[in-house]
Amino acid sequence: MKNIDYSNQIQKEALLNEYKGNLFEFLVAQNLAVKSSLEVDFLFNLPTEYKNRLQSYEDFIRSQGPKLLIDLPLLASCTADAIWNYLEIRQTRFTKWSVIGKIMATNDNDFWNETDIVGSFLNDSGEIKNKTFSLKLTKDHSFTNTKSAGVKSFFIKYFQAFSLQYGDLLTRQQEELNREVDDCFLKMGHKLYAMIDADFQGRFDTHWSNHYSELPGELPEDLKIVVHENYNRIAQKLSLFLNELKNTDSQLFFQSLFALCGFGHREIIQVNCFHQDYRLKAVTIKNRDDLFNIAGKNGANDFKILPLKDLSSSLEIIWGDIVLQIRVKPMNKFTTAAYKINCAIKIKS
Repeated sequence: MKNIDYSNQIQKEALLNEYKGNLFEFLVAQNLAVKSSLEVDFLFNLPTEYKNRLQSYEDFIRSQGPKLLIDLPLLASCTADAIWNYLEIRQTRFTKWSVIGKIMATNDNDFWNETDIVGSFLNDSGEIKNKTFSLKLTKDHSFTNTKSAGVKSFFIKYFQAFSLQYGDLLTRQQEELNREVDDCFLKMGHKLYAMIDADFQGRFDTHWSNHYSELPGELPEDLKIVVHENYNRIAQKLSLFLNELKNTDSQLFFQSLFALCGFGHREIIQVNCFHQDYRLKAVTIKNRDDLFNIAGKNGANDFKILPLKDLSSSLEIIWGDIVLQIRVKPMNKFTTAAYKINCAIKIKS
């Protein structure tokens, strides 16, 4: 369990979002195990550490948002019903349900990719196969998070389709982006320290931490603008390189978008539970082919990267009826040169 500053509202809300997502994930898997007459085995096979974490998450939610302990099971039940009906799996001989998400971290993350829940079953030949599900709990009409990646490996990892024909281009882009990240961090540090009448020595030390927050949302407005300018410069470079890849080979670029939309694993089934104040609005379920259909038949030749808005840390790619948002964010505190790129999608209605 993480150390919690209960006086810090931003931290409490962030943890509440994380913990409710993990609890929701477990509840959906449990519901599916019940439908498959596998609940006893499902609960018995949960690792002790995982059970303890679930208990700590439940305790935190009970103290900070107790109504969620009523709402989440209802949302999870509806979501499991939707999965069951979508796949018509009543006739499938399921043998096991497993929770794979972040709190069940494995050494095989590249294989599981976005997978949160796995259902193992016997096919007609008696072989054990898996159905893999990505699960999201999202406010209605909001972007759904699909991918979080380190900025210093973003191009190499998610545009590796370019490696064979355009390896030098990809390597050059990643190296230039990394230099931009380091340069922007130093510029931000010097500017912020100058504003508090101190000298920046390449890192944020006690001159900063003794008087100011390391979370951008808690800064005074004039300091917050400097941090946002830093993100914007990195986002501008990101936009430049994405356009370069698109113009170099639009087909390879198009293929790379699937992973950023949450379909890095070809067989993944993406399940989104949309709610308004934790009242169910809709459950949507789609696979990679469904995403292609939503984007439209001309998706590979009919998408565009929108220009960044003033001081924005994010850019958008319009792809048929899909909006893919790519945002630069700190890993945690903005006082280290460790940034991540969050991707999220929204389907136009």
